[in-house]
Amino acid sequence: MTTDAPQGAGAGASNWGRWGDGDQRGTTNLLSSDVVLRALAAARLGRVYQLGLEIKKGMPLGGPRAEPLHLMAIDGGDFAALGREDWGAADDYLMMATGGTTHIDGLSHMWFDGAMYNGHDFRTVRSSGAGRLGVEHIGGIVTRAHLLDFAANPPARADGVIETADVEGYLAEREVSVESGDALLFRTGWMDVALAGRDGEGESFPSVGADVGHFIAAHDIVLVGADNLAVERDPGQSTNLPLHKIVLRDLGGYLVELLDLSAPAADGVTSGMLVLAPLRIHRGVNSPVNPLLVA
Repeated sequence: MTTDAPQGAGAGASNWGRWGDGDQRGTTNLLSSDVVLRALAAARLGRVYQLGLEIKKGMPLGGPRAEPLHLMAIDGGDFAALGREDWGAADDYLMMATGGTTHIDGLSHMWFDGAMYNGHDFRTVRSSGAGRLGVEHIGGIVTRAHLLDFAANPPARADGVIETADVEGYLAEREVSVESGDALLFRTGWMDVALAGRDGEGESFPSVGADVGHFIAAHDIVLVGADNLAVERDPGQSTNLPLHKIVLRDLGGYLVELLDLSAPAADGVTSGMLVLAPLRIHRGVNSPVNPLLVA
């Protein structure tokens, strides 16, 4: 483990050592019983929204990853061929990239300047998986989430970058108070276009800027999600993702990508209870998820 505090984009906003030198959970340490109970109280209408994508061919993919492959091991045709109508069963297999659909980035997903969150050495991520910071350490996430619909309320900047002032203004206008352990979900409109089968060429979408990292750190946000490929604007170069550096490496926070936020946004939902359970993949670096937002 390295001992130097993170420098650069996340300097001055670090959770290294906050929960012990060997910590592998990061901001999920913030999910106390009080935070969970506060989340329960945020569900007032009894509406449940699935935020995960349907896993199928032709779905929006997270970067240059292969489409999921769904195979049947046994099906109705097998029993029909045997003339069996008294009883039957079906079984199937799914092969897919763990970061190819709606997913949570684990803390071992990216590293910068030779280190992952809490100073863990990137060399512990090997062909056998993540020796440190695997997704099996995340645990279940139940917290209050706030939906910020910047697709319907674009930020002021011409380049569409969402800054801290935009976040603060959005929340203040709706009288939403953010507390330690909360989650932020950003709707940019990218997913609406992707699900409609358009490539988005010539269209611009809002994206979360690195400046928002200061807001995330100051408010102890446990998780940040968005309806696009990388939450922040993805330049196609993994070396230039400043918000990933701040959230994943410096803060030990979590990013959830490729969310479908259209339904709760259409209903005007601003806050609710977020329930998210990563798969307990041993030494995994990402996990597919189907988060539920209960309003």
